[in-house]
Amino acid sequence: MDTGAKSNRPIRKPAKPTGPELDAWVQLVRAYQLIMRRLEQALDANGLSLPQFEVLAHLHFDGAITQNELAQRLLVTKGNVCGLIDRLGTAGLVGRTVAPDDRRVNRLRLTGRGTAVLTEALPPHLALVKEMMGRLPVRELQTLHSMLDRLAGPAGSGPGGCAER
Repeated sequence: MDTGAKSNRPIRKPAKPTGPELDAWVQLVRAYQLIMRRLEQALDANGLSLPQFEVLAHLHFDGAITQNELAQRLLVTKGNVCGLIDRLGTAGLVGRTVAPDDRRVNRLRLTGRGTAVLTEALPPHLALVKEMMGRLPVRELQTLHSMLDRLAGPAGSGPGGCAER
């Protein structure tokens, strides 16, 4: 019968996890947090959040795309994109145009103001990326790219990001 009383047995704390996977994970998370903090600071000068900047960049480089296409490229839900586009639309940075082939679909495009904001925000963003990633020689950047590509492999893939065949 459980009376709700605490046991007199001492509570054993779990052992501190160790291993090369955890060490690499912690370093990856630290690097990511540092990069994100620096990018957010740089974009703050233009009054943009990183998700807003990513939307502007996609629309600039990819042209007019649908909200669904944008959500897929940003790896977020359509609902997240909808609110983001609403805010960017209110700010006059993004416009919606009904697709001529399907009136249920809106194509997103940059406005002139959106292009101007991106034109101002992009050079410092790229300079920061170059500064931070430039700490590694090209060969190590290629290796890093390959390793991260394996980590971010297709969903449902086996160990190492490679789909089992």
